[in-house]
Amino acid sequence: MKKNRFGGRWAAFFLAAGLFSTILISCKEDEADKVKQRAMTDIILETPEFSMLKDVMLYAEMSDAFRTQNVTFFAPDNDAFRKANILSSSAITSMEKDSVKTFLKNHMIAGPITYSGFTKSETKEAITKRKISIEVESNVVTVNKSDIVKKDVFASNGMIQVIDSVIVNVKK
Repeated sequence: MKKNRFGGRWAAFFLAAGLFSTILISCKEDEADKVKQRAMTDIILETPEFSMLKDVMLYAEMSDAFRTQNVTFFAPDNDAFRKANILSSSAITSMEKDSVKTFLKNHMIAGPITYSGFTKSETKEAITKRKISIEVESNVVTVNKSDIVKKDVFASNGMIQVIDSVIVNVKK
């Protein structure tokens, strides 16, 4: 006598369909699962080349400013600090906090600007109202005679342009 395997086939079908549906539903991405673009603060905190800048930012208590403001930040990396003969962040963190905040704000201009957005030589105003000289020659951009060594680091609240020198000679 033949056994009826009809029920087993249906069970296998529903098991496979259920498994397939579970896989599809579990792979569905919702808004909370999406990786969001990092703020400038996060980029500075997570990038080893910004270890001195990180110390300076934390000392000046400006991590919130680097998280919320919509700016272009001309960020000096560790090599830029060394080029200015600043061998450790303690040379800056020994200064008054207000001076350090001003130092950082002198590296920031309002609004995000990509490297290709610098189309002509001009003077921009830093957040502190001080002047920053932007020179464009043969598609090479310099900021107060500092070269941009890493272009267009996108952040959720602006743009980071990494420069090879610290902006110290800022005219009012």
